[in-house]
Amino acid sequence: MKKQIFISLVALLLVLASACSKKPYFVSPNFKQTTKTHQQVAVLPVKMIFTGKPMGLLEEEDIESLEEGESQAFQMSLFNQLLYSTNSGKKGMYVSIQPVEITNKKLAEKNISVRESWDMLPTELADALGVDAVIKTQVSKQRYLTDLAAYGIDIGQKVLLLLTKGKSFLTLGGKNLDKTSDMNAKCSLYNSNTGEVLWSMGLTETTEWNKPSEEAIDDMNQRFAKNFPYRGKRKK
Repeated sequence: MKKQIFISLVALLLVLASACSKKPYFVSPNFKQTTKTHQQVAVLPVKMIFTGKPMGLLEEEDIESLEEGESQAFQMSLFNQLLYSTNSGKKGMYVSIQPVEITNKKLAEKNISVRESWDMLPTELADALGVDAVIKTQVSKQRYLTDLAAYGIDIGQKVLLLLTKGKSFLTLGGKNLDKTSDMNAKCSLYNSNTGEVLWSMGLTETTEWNKPSEEAIDDMNQRFAKNFPYRGKRKK
């Protein structure tokens, strides 16, 4: 009996050890070799997908403006978190991250809008930006984010008023502000030449409906940055 209990405990410990050692992300088995000549990576505008109940008084152009504002807020946050992760104890990266301002300026010069960039091929975008790899992220959420001022993004007084005027605009699908919402995101790194996925990670962030947008966005991107590759010494 004692022997059976001992065997069971050993088996349980092995299962737990296996579960704990499993990485929460995918990384290409040839990552080091493939990226040995990489010098610079760009963070692309983030594709936003709204899954909540549409707000009838918001016109299509208002919604597009809001989504593109959120897209750039996520983009700036991920860029910042990647930089912060190196300063917070993580091993330094052997590549540089192209500043968001330069990335967006180059896209604009190529007549590529924020929304158009969401569905373009990684190889096309990497070529337009002159980088070795690009980071594409997609976020699905049930509500629009209103307090984007922390990122220097003006969504317009009209849109802000419509989103915050009265209870009907502060609820989606019958949900009150004090309830939670899931925000799902997938972040992937693509090689510039082949479009190969070099690294990828998915997350679900459960947020309070009255949680500041900045906090919700940064929390998610901090976890992406913590597990982002290109760390340590470059393979020769």
